[in-house]
Amino acid sequence: MNKNLKKNYRERILPRRLVVKCGTENLCSHDDGKKLNQKIFDDYARQAAELQKQGVDVIFISSGAIKAGREELEDLGLDTKDLDRQVLAAIGQPLLMKRWEKAFRKFGRTSGQLLLTFTNWSNERERSEVIQCISDLLKIGQMPIINENDPVSDKEIKLMEKRISENDQLARMTALEIGADAILFLTNEGGIYAANPKVDPKAQLYEEINVQDRLENLVSSNEETFSENGLGGMIAKIKEASYCVKSNLRVGIAGYEKDVILKFAKDESVGTKIGKITRIKN
Repeated sequence: MNKNLKKNYRERILPRRLVVKCGTENLCSHDDGKKLNQKIFDDYARQAAELQKQGVDVIFISSGAIKAGREELEDLGLDTKDLDRQVLAAIGQPLLMKRWEKAFRKFGRTSGQLLLTFTNWSNERERSEVIQCISDLLKIGQMPIINENDPVSDKEIKLMEKRISENDQLARMTALEIGADAILFLTNEGGIYAANPKVDPKAQLYEEINVQDRLENLVSSNEETFSENGLGGMIAKIKEASYCVKSNLRVGIAGYEKDVILKFAKDESVGTKIGKITRIKN
């Protein structure tokens, strides 16, 4: 394939701007799911850096601050059972960012932190400044890492207790506001299943779904699928994915697997694609 054909292929397949939302458990060790795993941060940074070289802007929405704070205090021998989640988030947010910074440094980059609330997005001036900051970070080749500002807004925490992830909504809002054309939700599940895989180990995975036709059934099938650490749930991801599809974004929901971000960017099969047809993965 000559250089011009390669260039045209990349421009046709690869998104110009990609948002990747990482759930808490997706960033944890996959043998026991107990600890945030630096190797996973490193792997995602590698994939993002590779895509950046190919002209793709990558923006991360990262959960995990509360988990990071809890781990830090427990390592100090403290009991965290009765601690407020806002306190855990305040302690854990810089620790979470250290993981991302360490990961990107290996590839000659660093990360810029943006802590946002819905107030920021609803205020026209603040929204404009946030978008400008993200654009400026991307222009100099650095990676924006966005998270809900839990210590000043307990909306995320209250929703988490109801098994709803505010960061899923934040990912969708960010993708639409910054003009992304693709969004990938990374979770502890392999994608969207026809039944709850925690109840039915033989539950079949959808390779692609028409979420508009099957949203009600999918929510019913996945209503008990939620993570122990993140409490985000699959329901929120399915609903936010459906909003993104309506705005003509390429959308996927997947778990941790080799080169998952790269494969999604190249429109290869990973997890569940939110598309125009419904089919079970063979």
